[in-house]
Amino acid sequence: MDAVPTYAQTEAQFLGLLEKKPLPVAEMLTLIHTVAVVESSDKAEEWTTLLMQELTENADFAGMYLTVKDRSPHLSAVLKPVGIRDALKKACKDRLVTALIETAGFGDLPLGDSFRRLDLLLALTPGTLVIDPAWGFGTIKRLDDFYKRVTIDFINKPSHTMSFAAACDTLARAPHDHLLTLRHTDPAGIARLAAEQPGELVKRALRSFGDMTITRLEDLLTKHGFVPAAEWKRFWEAARKALKSDPLVIIPSKRADPLQLLAEAESYGDSWFDKLAANKDPLKIVEAIAELEESAKLAGLEDTQRGVLEDRLAFAIKGTHNTDAALYARLAATVSRLGFLTPPLDQLRAHLWEHRRFVKASETLVVRDIAAMTTFLLAEGGHAATRMLDALPHMPFSLLNETLSALKTSPEAEEACRRLLSLPKAPPTLINWIFRFRKEVTWQLPPLIELVNHAISLVEGKLSGESLRMQNNLKLLFEQPKWLDGIFEELDAPQRQLVFERVQASTAWDPSTHRSLLGRMLKLDPSLAEHKKALAPQAQSAAHWTSWHSLAERQLQHKKLVEVDLPKNSNDIAVARSYGDLRENFEYQAAKDYQRQLLQRQAEMQLELQQVKGTDFANIPCDKAGPGTTVVLLLPDGSRRTYTILGEWDRDEHLNIISNKTRMALCLDGKAAGESVMLPSANGEDPAQIEAVLPLDETIRAWIRSQPGETA
Repeated sequence: MDAVPTYAQTEAQFLGLLEKKPLPVAEMLTLIHTVAVVESSDKAEEWTTLLMQELTENADFAGMYLTVKDRSPHLSAVLKPVGIRDALKKACKDRLVTALIETAGFGDLPLGDSFRRLDLLLALTPGTLVIDPAWGFGTIKRLDDFYKRVTIDFINKPSHTMSFAAACDTLARAPHDHLLTLRHTDPAGIARLAAEQPGELVKRALRSFGDMTITRLEDLLTKHGFVPAAEWKRFWEAARKALKSDPLVIIPSKRADPLQLLAEAESYGDSWFDKLAANKDPLKIVEAIAELEESAKLAGLEDTQRGVLEDRLAFAIKGTHNTDAALYARLAATVSRLGFLTPPLDQLRAHLWEHRRFVKASETLVVRDIAAMTTFLLAEGGHAATRMLDALPHMPFSLLNETLSALKTSPEAEEACRRLLSLPKAPPTLINWIFRFRKEVTWQLPPLIELVNHAISLVEGKLSGESLRMQNNLKLLFEQPKWLDGIFEELDAPQRQLVFERVQASTAWDPSTHRSLLGRMLKLDPSLAEHKKALAPQAQSAAHWTSWHSLAERQLQHKKLVEVDLPKNSNDIAVARSYGDLRENFEYQAAKDYQRQLLQRQAEMQLELQQVKGTDFANIPCDKAGPGTTVVLLLPDGSRRTYTILGEWDRDEHLNIISNKTRMALCLDGKAAGESVMLPSANGEDPAQIEAVLPLDETIRAWIRSQPGETA
């Protein structure tokens, strides 16, 4: 057996390697690892310092980078992130690499993230193939160390530039077996695959992009030109036929569910149950059992296998007790559905009833699991329906919908809803449900005019969360001509007048929608015209003023809103709609909510741009402080402070420009030189004296004349 080298021998070997050029860094790091174990971490630290000094003198960046990545976990006291950045820069003589080091974020980000970013940036050499989530596949064209940006030839956008920082966040090197890479390196082969083996092309897409819905797959393959849009139906039929017999591919029964590619075919044999028996993650346990249920192999299970299922469910339920109401509810429904006797079903229900955990659970469960939980709870009988109905005001819409749908024939449910709707403020979720299913239930509900008044009151409120979503849903209902026509048909003349006057006086809708809504009502009932009121005089307010600079800035914001934000949002809605079931489609609901915000902001900006006019504040008298003047203030401590008051939208901290609508400007307005004023401050108000009221100087006038983004 070879003798273990002594410390002296190891040290001599290390010092000998220090004399070599270039330095054998990998070999030296091995010796540093050895000395850290057999001698001490202090010696390892000392040797690392010697190595880094030599690397710096030799300008060996590659060796320095290898060293700091290897030793940083062991020498965190010495190699601080900022120290790592400085060490790398000292060992680097390349301006481009220095710029990449500065972009990696050493000292601002976790060290691992900084190394990841620098690894990526160093790999972005001209010719490197990359993938971006937004732009797709591209080739690195060049890097600019001065402006710190990279130019990329994307397929649909040649010579696209992005900053190094943005590249760190979005770019990834294209794997050699990625579908987009293969299309670049072997376009004829991929075209042949699409024509002759459509199933294999789908598998390559799933391997490259992950599991996805069929709608998303269609969008991806047609968008990137793998399959012509007109040929998609034929292509998918052929692919589906090929994939049906493929044990690695799971084709969903619902369009909204993802197409899945398995790493290996699942037989649900002994190995699967052995793996489940060792699983200690409650979420993975319930998901695994759900997959087994969908495989339709439950009926043929042996007693020992069913015992594994029962044991793991009991384990998972114990782990989620008092910690995860939603997962507990899924597990409880599964125990009931599979017919297991342990844990006892009455104990599972009691835990969900307690503190109304079933309501908390429904806030994060999908509709299918909410339906299963509702069925499980109501199966208890007795007072279960009463307990559910007592919680109606606190339920999210999805749970309320499942509860009332299950109890449509129940007089108890009818009475509970009638009682809630008789309150001054009925639950927003219930109002939405009633208007959606009003004609499907045979209940004796309050008169329609009362329900409409509830709806108008709801859309006028300042709400958030689930209530805000219900408010937006009702606004959309009012905007649907067919729905409004049906409501007006059921109301008599006095009731129509009441609804018209309520909507006319409401500020809940943006001006454009408000006019359209009133116009629709007048078309349905022309007699309402005599109740139409003229625009209130205060709404026709006189013009306000702002500088030309701020007016141009606001006009650019409006232009971006109309030409960029709204079209992008419309595209987001279209993409989200393609994902399937809109009731469970979070992306679609979020995009629609954002659209309403954008439209409301558009209406507000249009009204503002009509009312606010531009000016250069020329020939403004300076006898008193006000818009178009500069005010010099003398403070009690002898210091001076200067403010320039301009118009409504004007503000520039660097030049001390403030809007005439700020508290400071309002305190100064109308005051002359020599007068004392109380100025707003963090402590309330502070005294000051107006030393002078001056005309605008040339710096301020240059700012007024400048365009947004320019330096005055």
